[in-house]
Amino acid sequence: MASFLLALKNIFYGFVAAAMLIPILLTMGNEGSPDTPVENFPDSDNPYISEYLDPDISAHRSGAGIAPQNTLMAFENIIENQDSLGVSTLEFDVQITSDGELVLLHDLTYDATSNAVEAFGKKNNYVSSISYEDAQVLNMGENFKVDGEYPYRGLRGDDIPCNLRVAKCDEVIDYIEENCGDREYRYVIEIKSIGSNGKKAVDRLYSIITERSLQDRVIWSTFAPDVSSYMKSHYPEISRTADAIEAVQFYFYFRMNWELSDVSPSYVALQIPYGSSAFDNLINLGTREMLNYAHKNNIAVQYWTINSEEEVLTLARNGADCIMTDYPQMAYEAVNSLK
Repeated sequence: MASFLLALKNIFYGFVAAAMLIPILLTMGNEGSPDTPVENFPDSDNPYISEYLDPDISAHRSGAGIAPQNTLMAFENIIENQDSLGVSTLEFDVQITSDGELVLLHDLTYDATSNAVEAFGKKNNYVSSISYEDAQVLNMGENFKVDGEYPYRGLRGDDIPCNLRVAKCDEVIDYIEENCGDREYRYVIEIKSIGSNGKKAVDRLYSIITERSLQDRVIWSTFAPDVSSYMKSHYPEISRTADAIEAVQFYFYFRMNWELSDVSPSYVALQIPYGSSAFDNLINLGTREMLNYAHKNNIAVQYWTINSEEEVLTLARNGADCIMTDYPQMAYEAVNSLK
């Protein structure tokens, strides 16, 4: 099953990559120029479009470079150091467990970040096949590495602190909202569950968002086309990012200089890679021309995963709206150096 899903994923991304090559071949030479002025659109009603040189700083996977990703410990670190980290947006991933709980995890299995293979005696420990209670044996800081060391490796049983166990989405959000003082964080939440589980995750996340009146501060997303369609048809009032097909369409229209309004996009933001995490020198997704085109069409542009100061500075100068990074303090200090 795992190999089948991986094959499907590779086919899907291959299709996306091939589709993105078409406008490049048709419009060679449009690589963007640093001399292009950044355009402002003050009449925009999109709250996720930021002021020039003042992009939101987002803790990617809750700051995966400075604390174990997608854990309560990571969010505690952000809240306790919010003045120095400069985070305004929290990005994390959610999935549905076998008993219907919405928990934080990026990969479809617990294997990469925890001691799941040891704990369950097998590989491919999918979130969807394990109950929340059974997952509490896991140390979610097992494979976190910083400065060449694994500070939480080997913790088992009662030695695993509560903030390093599998975390529920609602409990994490409640912690943030109760401890953030007068700050109002924005949330970027990606649903990783697929198929029917992805739709269940959408339903559960919608309940969590609306019960806490966070509709105006949440953008949700997914890479699964069927889950994206479910989001659009059942909960259109929740802001979302473009799905993979919509992102390709956007890029095609940009490179062809067509009117994007002709397709009436219903998303408020693009979430796209840049630099070393993108297609390297093949596709430049961070040009001023592209950002101007997005803003003209009332669409914010949020970049992942930006872990170098040089890339942060380039994107900020070009008008990026949000920079998602594993190292938020680095990004915050880099952006401030431009002011």
